Amino acid sequence: MTNALIFALGWLLYVLAQGQNSLKSSSNGLDGWKGWKQWLRLQSVNLLTRGFFSFLAYSFILHTVADKVQALGFPVTSTTIAGLGGYSANALLYQFFGLIPWLRVEVAELAPPAAAENTKTVQAPTGPPGTF
Repeated sequence: MTNALIFALGWLLYVLAQGQNSLKSSSNGLDGWKGWKQWLRLQSVNLLTRGFFSFLAYSFILHTVADKVQALGFPVTSTTIAGLGGYSANALLYQFFGLIPWLRVEVAELAPPAAAENTKTVQAPTGPPGTF
């Protein structure tokens, strides 16, 4: 049970880091708690898909990888493997699913940044000098 919680915590930590990076980016209009909720809405299908496949791989990551690493003589526990596995599974699937067009989410297009407030439009003269 502890390993499953640590795996989920590693997985969630990656999501929180990804969301924070997106909110701090100047390429979109997300900000504050409202921005977090919008980011979660935009990413919901992607996050659910990554969560599903990550947790399908949980047993493989935990048992097979832990056994192989311990057999090599590295003194790691299954809890360590669970945490690293949750974070890494999410990171790997994030990269992989970014290649699939219907799972890709372009936050900058769906939540564009606000236009600059001090932008002035300058029009070029349309007639000869002195006639405008």
